[in-house]
Amino acid sequence: MTTRFPTRALTRTLLAVLACALSQQAVATEDETERLRALMAQGKVETDLGHFDVAVRALTAVVEAPEAPPPLRAEALVRLGVAHRAGGDHEAALRAFEQAGTAPGASSDTQALLVQALGGALPGRERWLEVWSSLTLTPDRSLPGRPTLRVVWPGVPATARRYQAQPISLELRDADVLDFFRMVADVSQLNVVVFPGVHGRFTFAAKEEPWDRCLEAVLAANGLAYQWEDNVVWISAPGQLLPPRRYTGRRIDVDWGSGPSGLRGSAERDLREGLAELAAVGGLQVELDPKVAGQVTLRLSRVRWDHAFDIVTHVNGLEWTRDGDNLKVFPRNRGTGAR
Repeated sequence: MTTRFPTRALTRTLLAVLACALSQQAVATEDETERLRALMAQGKVETDLGHFDVAVRALTAVVEAPEAPPPLRAEALVRLGVAHRAGGDHEAALRAFEQAGTAPGASSDTQALLVQALGGALPGRERWLEVWSSLTLTPDRSLPGRPTLRVVWPGVPATARRYQAQPISLELRDADVLDFFRMVADVSQLNVVVFPGVHGRFTFAAKEEPWDRCLEAVLAANGLAYQWEDNVVWISAPGQLLPPRRYTGRRIDVDWGSGPSGLRGSAERDLREGLAELAAVGGLQVELDPKVAGQVTLRLSRVRWDHAFDIVTHVNGLEWTRDGDNLKVFPRNRGTGAR
């Protein structure tokens, strides 16, 4: 028996046929991807136009297409959730959002789209690239008939607040958080106190949303939290929040070298003098540790004097205790006692 091997000419022919077949397959795949992208675009447009049934059909076709690239399918799931929610089917929206959050093709861009679809804020690019893969998405059924996913940011405990503040609308891209805090102070007419070192950027859009929900969204994205007590909103890292306390002192105005918003300005008041002045409002004396020194900038309106005293000591790394009519102030961690 004689074995015949292909000639070189035949080999070249076979390779050419194979290359042609692969090329045709690649063209077919590319054509199918373009068709799916067109369906995606249709779904987006129909959602914007309010044709939610049409949008759902187009986006579902993308999600269910075997040929859909994983990143395209992940994006389609997010947009499908938006279309379902806009059409009033919140359970279907929840399922689509949950699938998007765990889709194999989910990337930082897909997760960013999902966070925004869920009403969250995006931090600046540097922080986003650092934390996006650590986000937790938790089903939230606190509103009857309107289930959704709650975005839980690393290092920021989930909350279950009831938002009742004045509604606001905004659309900000790569904005500075300090500028946003000034806006909150203007809208709320509250005293907004920002712990030293707080910074960050964000992208966020809201339409007629309570300002306290907007504030929480922006803060959580940047690993921050707030505490609203009386007429003071305190902003810091979660571990720097003041412990809850009932303030009963007389209301006063404080204006120590601050700018118009009270968030920036040049430090113009001696810290020791300022603390003594606040204590005197309450008819008390103050005993200051020799290490207590520095300058302080602060502007507060109609705040209780003991609340102001707490703020000044805390932002300057100090603690205090009360002994009769005497307040003792000392650097934090030197010692503690009952207030």
